[in-house]
Amino acid sequence: MDKKTIINQVVNQAYSDLTGLVDFRVAGIIGGYFEMIIHESKLEELIPYADDIINTLYDKFCVNLSKSIKDDDVEFTMYKSFCYNKPNEDLIDDCFKIVNIDIKNKQSDKESTTLLKSLSSLQTKYSEEDMEKSLNTIFDILLDYYSIVKITK
Repeated sequence: MDKKTIINQVVNQAYSDLTGLVDFRVAGIIGGYFEMIIHESKLEELIPYADDIINTLYDKFCVNLSKSIKDDDVEFTMYKSFCYNKPNEDLIDDCFKIVNIDIKNKQSDKESTTLLKSLSSLQTKYSEEDMEKSLNTIFDILLDYYSIVKITK
């Protein structure tokens, strides 16, 4: 299989797994989302594609959300974690900014940066421990938005 096919298969499965948390109202998964994005059994073979998988999955969420989320939804969303993630308030705010900018860029067909580049811009502001929470925080926000969109459909 070629790289693009492998990435698309993993992204589609991860998207289904993650949105399933909301669809089935599952909360409090142990650990973070990385294990749900790249299953442990396939980690060794997929690790060379990990950055592409994460960026593609993030992009898929942003594209799908951009079609249905409204400014009012974004303004009144309160952060909640699906995975026992407890980031500090500043990190939450910065992650909301990243997600909101990328969703707005998708709504207006503007190019956006990759998720990992956006997160790397925060490295000088946060400790390594906080940075480890950033990926989970981003996906918590995406799932919060997905739950809003799902409820309004």
